[in-house]
Amino acid sequence: CPGHPLLDATIDLILERHRDLLKQGAILIDEGDPGEEIRALVFLEHSIQDARTDRTGNRRVVSRQIQFAEVTEGGQVRGAGYAPYLDYRPPTDSERSLIKEIEQPGWLRNEIETRALGYAVQNLVPDHLIEVKTHKEDLVDKTMAAVRDRLTVEINHWDHRAEQLKQQELAGKVNAKINSGKARQRADDLTTRLQKRMEDLQQERRISPLPPNVIAGAMIIPIGLLNKLIGSSTTPSLHAKETKRVEMIAM
Repeated sequence: CPGHPLLDATIDLILERHRDLLKQGAILIDEGDPGEEIRALVFLEHSIQDARTDRTGNRRVVSRQIQFAEVTEGGQVRGAGYAPYLDYRPPTDSERSLIKEIEQPGWLRNEIETRALGYAVQNLVPDHLIEVKTHKEDLVDKTMAAVRDRLTVEINHWDHRAEQLKQQELAGKVNAKINSGKARQRADDLTTRLQKRMEDLQQERRISPLPPNVIAGAMIIPIGLLNKLIGSSTTPSLHAKETKRVEMIAM
């Protein structure tokens, strides 16, 4: 959806303060995955711009999204939804000790960003562009129709008024408040204003995607692998207790 100024400002502030920390990555536990395959979660930032420019000459960003993709050891990439991290949790101190004993897979250092960016260009960016384009074109069309109708009425009024005043002036009846020249100037100013507004709205219609950027990443450890490292699966009572603790933290 189109970017909200407050949301964009919040994203900019977070990235400015914590970009390096986000790039370092994190380790998260997926309690819903009984498997043993480690995967990488990649955070992608993507923006859509239109043809308008700001005071510094930069094109205006009209929508910004944080998107997510997961990369497997085999190189497969899939979309991870809008907020996949909400389904994961940080490791406990004991789990962190176990995870430290795992040698970081070499594939995590090989082309993870490239694969995620390639997937984003082919799948996430087009969807974002279509979403924004559909909304923007509908909004601009409605705005152009409303502006054209309103200003056309005003232009016709002052055109007619200028002709009336002109005829009165030719007949020797001078209006002390406004003459035909001023009325004509108002009509011309409104015509120029209409043209300028239509050009600005056309610029809003011309949207284009910016290249996606990788802003963060995380290594996702499935609970099945942790259970294997521990040597036994989590008991139901312990699992229920842990689930309750995570729910309370989330609340």
